[in-house]
Amino acid sequence: MRGLPAQWASRLINISMVEDRLSAAYEQAKSRYKAKLPKLSAMDAEIVASLERDGVFITSLGALGLSGSDKLFASGKQLKDVYADRSARGELRHQYTVQANAQEVISHSDIFRWGLNERLLQIAETYLGLPVGYDGINIFYTVADGRQSGARRWHRDIEDRRMLKVAVYFNDVDIDGGPLEILHRRFPDGEIMSGSGYPVLTQETLETKLGTLRDGDITSCVGPAGTVIFSDLATHYHRGRPAISRDRCAVFYNYISHRPLRPFFCERSVLSRDQVANLVADLSPYQRACALWRDRLPRLARLVPPAPL
Repeated sequence: MRGLPAQWASRLINISMVEDRLSAAYEQAKSRYKAKLPKLSAMDAEIVASLERDGVFITSLGALGLSGSDKLFASGKQLKDVYADRSARGELRHQYTVQANAQEVISHSDIFRWGLNERLLQIAETYLGLPVGYDGINIFYTVADGRQSGARRWHRDIEDRRMLKVAVYFNDVDIDGGPLEILHRRFPDGEIMSGSGYPVLTQETLETKLGTLRDGDITSCVGPAGTVIFSDLATHYHRGRPAISRDRCAVFYNYISHRPLRPFFCERSVLSRDQVANLVADLSPYQRACALWRDRLPRLARLVPPAPL
């Protein structure tokens, strides 16, 4: 019941007349903001170009060279080890994915604050074409049980027209370890929202719709611990490939425009608004504005409460 207002608001947005007006305003806002976009380094411009072309760019913490990466990785490995011990004891047997709770995120604030590195915000701003909203993080520990459940099925995110997500692996991830997978093929059903979301597909259903999948149709984002993946999961179907050989631990950083299409499907991390404000209180005005993006929403957009996790 708590999610009904968000579902009804999403259906309202999907009405063609409403959607057309919102889309026109969105394009005008991007056009007006174009001259204000930051100037990126060659590497960061390459990330944006790859996102535009393929929807994904894979690198590493070492190659990025962002400040705070060592602390991020150390904190992530600590959390990974805690969950790995719980998994080994059988405590996670009936949970295909576990998310770190608010206290764990706050206790490892280096992970959250890394996502507010100004270089990352500028990459997101350039790709989105508008001021950025930093929509927090999700730290997931995925159990290697082979099930196609939840985010292990093919789906698209719906918070905004386009989004940037940055994932960091805290353990080695091979093809059997549950890598993020990005689909590069389009199909008619996948472009049409059903109610308040796009169709969600198993691998078998996807293959039925698309026929034989060719090399290059899917990017499987494998890599060692410290791998970093930039991707747009709103414009591309994606999934966490079901892990069968080892558990996976990763953090996902979420970036939207400052006025996302569906703000009521945002703020779906485990932190409250007050907790976010406390975590960013000592950061720059630019970083705080990105983290507290909801404060700049029009009054009407703030009326619909966020959908529950």
